[in-house]
Amino acid sequence: MVNLSEYIYPEMDIFFVALNAPENSNRNAHWFSNNLSFWNVLYRSGIITQPIKNKLEGDIKVFGSNSINHLNWTIGVTDLNRRDVQTDSTYVSVNTNDIQRILNILEVSSVKRLCLVHSKVGEAFRRYAKDAIFNKNRYGKIGVYKKTEIFEVPFHNSSVKQKERYYNLLIQ
Repeated sequence: MVNLSEYIYPEMDIFFVALNAPENSNRNAHWFSNNLSFWNVLYRSGIITQPIKNKLEGDIKVFGSNSINHLNWTIGVTDLNRRDVQTDSTYVSVNTNDIQRILNILEVSSVKRLCLVHSKVGEAFRRYAKDAIFNKNRYGKIGVYKKTEIFEVPFHNSSVKQKERYYNLLIQ
């Protein structure tokens, strides 16, 4: 059972969509809490204005509040697959219903920037989000869905060099 509470608001400046709940984050019920890498990338890219020092507080400070967010932006988060608790992404599947759930959120919430945080999430959107318009970019702004810009960023633990520059595009 997934123990991570979604942070979804009527209006969001950035809405992160990760793949699924990894075992450690699900166990302690805090987003991106295996280590500080996600929070460090957000800080180095300017999305947040103060570093996160405790991995169990990042989600509360960034998604549950907006005081350290760039221009006090509202930032939300969910997982594309809300069924599976799994650390190894090779065992996580996504389908058209997962994409439709996110598109339904975009229909009822005003989301300026949708940010896809995993290659499987990006691939699924390109495959199943039929009403979205996509360009050829691998990272950065990859498309648009109605009034929402769609971005894909490298996974925060990936070996992609200068990944912060792609995250920084979210606040440009």
